[in-house]
Amino acid sequence: MTDLSRELLQTTREIRNWIRAAAHGSVRKLLEDALPDDKAREAYQMTNGDTSIDTIRTHCKMSPNDVSAMQQRCVSFGLMEVIEGNRRRRLFDLSDFGLLPAPQGAPKHGGPNGKRAK
Repeated sequence: MTDLSRELLQTTREIRNWIRAAAHGSVRKLLEDALPDDKAREAYQMTNGDTSIDTIRTHCKMSPNDVSAMQQRCVSFGLMEVIEGNRRRRLFDLSDFGLLPAPQGAPKHGGPNGKRAK
C-alpha cells in the first residue's frame, strides 16, 4: 500500500467516524420508531442476511407477515439492505444504541426506577 493510499484510508476512516457520531441520535430515533417492541428488535437483530424468515419468526414468536413487514419498514427507513437472493441484512447493531431486548426469561425492569440493568 502506498503512502497516498494509507493517507486516503485514514482520512476515509476519520470521516466515517465523524458521520457515525453525528448520526447516532437520528439513527437511534429511527430504530426506536421502526422497532417499537422487543419482538421487533430481536427480529431485526437476527436479520443478518443468513437467518431465514422462518427461523426468525419461530424464535421471536411472530407471524411471517409481521417479520416481512418489519423488514420492509426497515429497508424503507434505511436501516436494512437487500442483498443477493432478495435477502435482508440489518445495517446497525442494536447493542450500539442500547436497544437490545432483555434475554428471554429475564425481568423486563432491572432496578427500582424501572430501567433495565446494564
